[in-house]
Amino acid sequence: MPQTTITLGHPIDFARWRSATRALVGQHVPPGDITWHVAPSGPPDTPEPASPPFRIPRETMQLAADVLQSMLPDRFTLAYHLIYAHATGTEIPPPELARMEDVAQAVRAETVHLRHDLFTLMQRGDGHDAWNATLDAATHAPECNARFMTFQLSLAPWRLALPGRRMEWTGEKLLYGQDGTAPAPIAFGSLPPPAMPLVNGLDISRITALPAVALAARTCRICPMARHATQTVFGEGRSDARMMFVGEQPGDKEDLAGRPFVGPAGQLFDRALLEAGIARDDTYVTNTVKHFKFRPRGTRRIHEKAGPEEIASCAPWLAAERRIIRPHVLVMLGATAASALLGRPVTIGRERSRAITLADGTTGVVTVHPSFLLRVPDEAARVREYDRFVADLKLAASLRAPTAP
Repeated sequence: MPQTTITLGHPIDFARWRSATRALVGQHVPPGDITWHVAPSGPPDTPEPASPPFRIPRETMQLAADVLQSMLPDRFTLAYHLIYAHATGTEIPPPELARMEDVAQAVRAETVHLRHDLFTLMQRGDGHDAWNATLDAATHAPECNARFMTFQLSLAPWRLALPGRRMEWTGEKLLYGQDGTAPAPIAFGSLPPPAMPLVNGLDISRITALPAVALAARTCRICPMARHATQTVFGEGRSDARMMFVGEQPGDKEDLAGRPFVGPAGQLFDRALLEAGIARDDTYVTNTVKHFKFRPRGTRRIHEKAGPEEIASCAPWLAAERRIIRPHVLVMLGATAASALLGRPVTIGRERSRAITLADGTTGVVTVHPSFLLRVPDEAARVREYDRFVADLKLAASLRAPTAP
């Protein structure tokens, strides 16, 4: 069989390697018939898939990603062999598998030390406009943690010098190049996933920009919900909003759209805001939990209540939103949100429709979640409950501090 050459955009081009691997494994091309070539200006030489897609366990793909973060000259072939063997049911020679596991362990170990080194360097700084550092590294783990550095520095520019190569975030794009060549733009999404989940070791309290928190949250894999949901659904709205609304979790529509409160409950919420004289564009809307928890039922996904573990896992993201936005009024929509924010069990009937002073001085208001109104079976009762919900929103609006002249 003729040799197949695959051109990658940079030495850790995981995205193009993965696309080529899916196609070539689907065509049953053995590892020895592929040459992997790195050429920053080369064309994207990715073959078309020739068979139905196949599934690879997350652990296997992570091992491949770890191997690609090593400095092994044949790392692309090794990682391809791992996927090829799993998809075709063939065996990898034990010495080759042991070699992959050894380099993966070295990558993970360096990642642990890297986090500590980066924290130390970022705290020290150098007093210049752009954060600069020089770091020794025996693997490509620093490059794969470019997201980590960017989020921790709240999207501010940075430069990192590494043995034989350098990387830079300009504030708008990521540049990467070998010594002696001009750095070229690369995409964060082209890099292998870090050997350790990004959120592990991420000091969320250091992030000062809301967009950086939102981007970091999209990589979170702490709780099982993140592995099944379509995407992270972070909050949206003004970063200087005087009113912040917190619900329970995204639903099916929100999970697909990637935005909070856009489904049936969200539409009712928008209507109630309008009647209460509140412009949604002037507020910040989010959820206690950032992923959709559900159980499958045929082709449908049935909402399941978020539990203590999910709430605790997402608590740092919600805390970061509150810390950065610093709202005057915090409206808790439903018992899950109220319990998470007040730190105690909450009965809506006893807590709603009154001002509550929170520990940070924010004024809190507890009310029902809009989805509750959709479940009220009686029309007359539904009208009464809706009117009461609007009254709660009007109360919250009246508690806002006046806008400075």
